[in-house]
Amino acid sequence: MLTLLFGSVFSVAILIFTFLHSKAGLTTFVNPEGIMIVAGGTVAILLMTSKYDDLANFFRLLRSMLLKRGNSEQLAKTLLEVSSSIERGKIPTETPHPFLTKALGWLAAGLKGKELDKLLVDGAKLEIERIHRSAQVLSNVVKYPPALGMIGTVFGIIAIFHGLGNVEGQKNIGVNLAFAMTATLYGLVTANFVISPLSELFMQSAEHEELELGMIVETIKLWSEKESSFFVKEHIELYAA
Repeated sequence: MLTLLFGSVFSVAILIFTFLHSKAGLTTFVNPEGIMIVAGGTVAILLMTSKYDDLANFFRLLRSMLLKRGNSEQLAKTLLEVSSSIERGKIPTETPHPFLTKALGWLAAGLKGKELDKLLVDGAKLEIERIHRSAQVLSNVVKYPPALGMIGTVFGIIAIFHGLGNVEGQKNIGVNLAFAMTATLYGLVTANFVISPLSELFMQSAEHEELELGMIVETIKLWSEKESSFFVKEHIELYAA
């Protein structure tokens, strides 16, 4: 998260520095219509190309990253607490991790061996697929902002041609053309400075959650096989290292 914050601040600083030191002046880059087309169009396409469940999981992943909930140390701590509870003969019914809670329900129902293994593997596989679909929400729309920026530029060029019939339009053709091109700039900045880095971050988060699911699956198997508490503890700490 610190790298995300630092990278975001650094990117914004680069853009601000570039805009402020441009010979054209900062106001040249302000195009409300272009912002509306690129930002609004990107959100609209995001809604059109994503399922509700994928969007819901996407925001869950985002919340997890922002609140630092998805880290192996915290999961390891939870697993160790559950392990201590199981050692005392009580299987918890609630945990901070939904898949762990579900798996403990299977364990409490007396499932073991191949039956438990199949549920764990299939359940983890489906969960991983959901996570990756959610992480791909941004990567699915990264190609659209530049195209939306071009649409905004075309609108601006049409307006320029329309104004060539009067003296004022002919006099300001350079300024108006520069104004029209800002929409393309917005599209490129949105795709390359915002969506692409966030998309990569979400894919990394998905891979991390996949590792955590593997951690849960293997630990549940150890509990079902009634391995020693020392062995279970050492196994959990291997993942959290």
